[in-house]
Amino acid sequence: MEQSFAEIHRENYRRQANGYGIDEAFVSLLVESFYAKVRADKDLGPIFEGVIGDRWPAHLARMKTFWGAIALKTGDYHGRPMPAHLKLKQVEPWHFDRWLELFAQNLDEVSPTPEAKNFFNSRANNIARSLMTGMFYNPADDLKDLKP
Repeated sequence: MEQSFAEIHRENYRRQANGYGIDEAFVSLLVESFYAKVRADKDLGPIFEGVIGDRWPAHLARMKTFWGAIALKTGDYHGRPMPAHLKLKQVEPWHFDRWLELFAQNLDEVSPTPEAKNFFNSRANNIARSLMTGMFYNPADDLKDLKP
């Protein structure tokens, strides 16, 4: 049976990720170690604890599925991050900077290769930018820059 273009693309993507040292074990380590930092952080910890409470195992499993889908094209993640984040009224734009700072710090500690670090940093920045835009973008702000 002939592979579809999408199947070939996913296979090549996974092969490249594996060449960077990215596999399911690394994704699991990345998520576990990162969220340990988040939980210990004086700014982010209380926000996450307030929302997640005693459901950390389920949240970590969901984040492993999310990052596995991104890094390994598993197709296993079917969530909708934006609606969940829109409910977080205590989150401010600077929280995303702190999240990215911890994420980069974690990658410095656990990445098997510079390519893996760059791969995840790039995607984390894109995700943060997308969530921030969805949560805080105000079209009226664009009008302030227009000159009459």
